[in-house]
Order: sequence, then structure tokens, then C-alpha cells
Amino acid sequence: MYRHVIIEQGSYVYHKDNQLYVRGDGSEHKIPIEDIATVLLASPQITITSRALDALVTAGTDVIVCDNKYSPCGTLLPFASHSRRLKVLKLQIEQTRPRLKRLWQQIVRQKIRNQGLCLQYAGKEDCVSHLASKVTSGDTDNVEGYAASLYFKDLFGEDFIRRDDTVINGVLNYGYAILRSSIARFLAVYGFEPALGIFHHSELNNFNLADDLIEPFRPVVDLWAATECLDAAEFSVAMRHDLVRLLNCHIMSGEEKHVMNYAIERSVQSLSASYADKENALLLPSLLSIYVRICNSYEAVEKHRIRLVQNLPHTGSVRVLVITERQFAMMEVLCGEKLADIDTKYGDDTLTIL
Repeated sequence: MYRHVIIEQGSYVYHKDNQLYVRGDGSEHKIPIEDIATVLLASPQITITSRALDALVTAGTDVIVCDNKYSPCGTLLPFASHSRRLKVLKLQIEQTRPRLKRLWQQIVRQKIRNQGLCLQYAGKEDCVSHLASKVTSGDTDNVEGYAASLYFKDLFGEDFIRRDDTVINGVLNYGYAILRSSIARFLAVYGFEPALGIFHHSELNNFNLADDLIEPFRPVVDLWAATECLDAAEFSVAMRHDLVRLLNCHIMSGEEKHVMNYAIERSVQSLSASYADKENALLLPSLLSIYVRICNSYEAVEKHRIRLVQNLPHTGSVRVLVITERQFAMMEVLCGEKLADIDTKYGDDTLTIL
């Protein structure tokens, strides 16, 4: 399951022969149900049959519904998709408070590390990574909140207020909702009761556990917002589509690189293993990028190397390569000849991979 399908207004959606059919604007498209990871019903004007919904939910597809403001407002989850759901539920209930507090400590620490990476990749000064080591069991000192107060102003400017009605906040809310829905889907697939959280325990929230696991994934959306739409005048349809496609962006999961949707699944799997055996740590994500810092002296290089050593992640590795101006000037750029125009050789219906 790798496709993320976005359905716009005025469409009629139905199911036939294990295919999802989408009809609208005088055309019709069909997609194999087994290929679809996510369906975003991006408008309340869409008509979808109950049979199509049944097929999607049975296949484990994440179905996200949007309201009249075109914002995600709900997700459709399988009612009983896990053969041992009662066993998982018992594991959730049996978790001790100290154990849950240690799990929350892992989550908050990795969230702050990823916030630091986000700041670095956005070309900002990392003012939060050093706080990760200060997070105690249960984060009783609310280091998470303090880090957030520094982080958002560093990333989006001193005047940024998270609750303001701005394009940036609209982007963040939309992206977080997509992540939350994907996490909720995998929690249901693996038999979890999503209302039973690690840290969040609101009786009015059916997705407390999803709101716990989402934390270290949020900086992926933050980084996209900071690099792609800081000067945007409006929250466009194209931006909404790009936020859904973030589920296919690459991210580190432990020491392996995976698309984010699979990294989310691996985190949920690790939670199941961690609940069963307290020696198993959570498998949490880490932002993936190549970071370049221009230094005017070897002393500056050493300063940044020490910062890296002091803020190393628990998993994975950091490789440092120092290149002098002379070495950079010796770089050789190789360019091949332009290929023949393939558009005249192949029809529009052909996908050619070179």
C-alpha cells in the first residue's frame, strides 16, 4: 500500500472488482484497492458508496474526511482488524504509571532532538537540542513546553503565535491532522485502543495514544512549512496535496531509512513490543538530511563538531566530512549529452523509467 489518493469536490466514488472508481469532470479513474494507503475526501460535496467505504476499511486504508472548510475532521478506522485485540487491550491496561512516564520521556526527548534538527535544516540556530537531556521521567518539569516556546519563535519569527489564524498555522494544523490519522490507522490495525494514552488522558479525546506518538513526527511538517510556505499569501490546494505527500517522504526509523508512513507503522509495532517487554525501547523517527555548515576556520569546525557530539541521537549515526575551499574548487562536474526527445518516441500513456 503506497498510494495516497486525494479526491476533490463533485466526485462520485464507488467500488467494483477490487478497484476504487472515481468519477468526475467527465472522466473516470480506477485504482486497485490493495495499492491505496490513504484516501483524502477533500470536500463535503463528494459522494461515496457504503460498499466503497467497506472495501477501503477492510483493506486497512486510512480514510480521512474533510469538513466544509476543507480541513481534516475525522478518520474511518476498522472496527475489529486485529485478531488479538483483547490481548493488546490488557497490555495497555496493565502498564504501570512509572513505565508510561519513562515511555513519555523517550518520546519528548526525540521530539526535541527532531526540533533541533528541523531548526538546523531550516538554516536557523539550534536553541533546543541541548534540552533533550534535561527531560526527566514523565517530563514533570515540562521541558517540552519550554522547548516549544523557543522553537516556534526561532523557526517562524518572534511574532509567531501558535494559535493565530495564519497560513502557517493552517499548514501546521492540516499536516498534523494527516499524521494523526495515519497513526490512528496503524494503532487500530495493531489492536490498540487509541483512547488509552501514554501521557494524554482526556476523556473527551478518542485518540490520546495517537496524540502521544505524533510528537516526534511533528517537526517533519514544521520543516516543510518553514521552507516551503513562509511567504505564502494563502493556504492553497497544492499545498494541501503536498502535505498529504509528506507521508511518502523519507525519514530515519532507528538505523534504517523508510518513507514516513512505514516509519509510523514501525513506531506502532515497537510500542506493542515495548508494552510486552519493558526492555524494548520505542522505535522513534529522526529527521533525515544532509546538513552543510560553512566555517571560516578550523576552530569553528571544531566548535560545531563538539555540538554534534553533545547532541547525538540514541540511534543511528552522524558522519562529518570537512572539505576545504581548495578541495571544493577541485570538484569536477560531469554532464552527459541530452537524450533524444522521448515524448516523440513514446505515447502519453507510457511510463518510462530511465
